[in-house]
Amino acid sequence: MARDMVMEHLHPTFRQKVELLLQELARANLPFRLFEGFRSPQRQRELYSQGRTRPGAKVTNADAWSSLHQYGVAADFVLYIDGKWSWDDSGERKTWWKKLHKLAQLQQLEPLSWELPHLQMQAMQLAQLRSGSYPPDGDSDWAENLQQAIVSWHSTPVAPPLPAAQSGRPALPANAPEPEAGNMLAQAGLKRATVIARDGLRLRAGPGTSFDIKTTLRSGQLITVMQSSGDWSQIDIQGDGFADGYCHSGYLAPA
Repeated sequence: MARDMVMEHLHPTFRQKVELLLQELARANLPFRLFEGFRSPQRQRELYSQGRTRPGAKVTNADAWSSLHQYGVAADFVLYIDGKWSWDDSGERKTWWKKLHKLAQLQQLEPLSWELPHLQMQAMQLAQLRSGSYPPDGDSDWAENLQQAIVSWHSTPVAPPLPAAQSGRPALPANAPEPEAGNMLAQAGLKRATVIARDGLRLRAGPGTSFDIKTTLRSGQLITVMQSSGDWSQIDIQGDGFADGYCHSGYLAPA
């Protein structure tokens, strides 16, 4: 599954620290970039199975919901040199990793001695997160992404509790009329569709695989198709009339 580099999927407190660290790295002329932030439980399970039930060397000892990545409070930073990612820590580059960790600690980000790229929010206990005790001051972007990950998980271990709703919208008055969604969509020339890709469907910034991946839609997710471009559909995830990206039409079924 694809890596997630969407900053809004990180908890806002952690996100701010990541943004400040990136600024400090640029000032220090250190070629580190955000390689991965939030990580879905499906991707965590995929990484965990490598070297166990799938070919390859072991890359993590954390199964699904056992990594701080799943809660938006951890991120991986990797060297990006000449258009390529590098985990090289030999020679002079060894000092670069040490400088990364030093700058991270100034932002109250905690490195791991056994996993150089990994940085996490200080004082985060996995047991608390798994029980639903999340950091305060979460925003809607972070909460909605975590909610989506939780409801899309249908395996073991059991997913953590849903985060509290973070919507800043005022409540509707009690006498507010209910719109007829079907009529409104038809009048706008739009249609509803369901994601039918078993492992989720990648949402891209444009109509093609060369465009950046914005996020992954979960199987069964209901979306609005705004328009089509060849084999690709421009879709609205939030139902607010604004386009969120493109996905392949072959993995959508009429709702």
